[in-house]
Amino acid sequence: MCFLMASKEDNKIGAFDLGEGLTPVDVWQGLHASEPLWIASAGVDGGNENQTRIDETDLSLLKKLETFPAKRWAQMCDGIGWTALGATALSWCQSSNNQAFKVAWSNAVKDEELSDSQMRALKLAKAHD
Repeated sequence: MCFLMASKEDNKIGAFDLGEGLTPVDVWQGLHASEPLWIASAGVDGGNENQTRIDETDLSLLKKLETFPAKRWAQMCDGIGWTALGATALSWCQSSNNQAFKVAWSNAVKDEELSDSQMRALKLAKAHD
């Protein structure tokens, strides 16, 4: 059995509450659940409008991560595996920076030629100074 020791920054028991009953896992799942819908909307009648709505919903989820420590998001993604959306989400986390995003992105995306969904994920990333 593996027992993890809580760090001093973890002053609460249970899952991190991002508000509105959302946890970081909910954000990860929401982003990844909307990706196939976004892809399916490409090139169909009304698809651009649908993609815009999906992007707006995903951005609202990403903004929830502004209070979640980047280190904890990275630990979660290290455990479940990095994706382009996971790397994008890291860029929204508290204390994230461009270097952390670049490392996460390189763990998630191996090909130089990006897929449409990877290009979308890159556009959703939050830029840092």
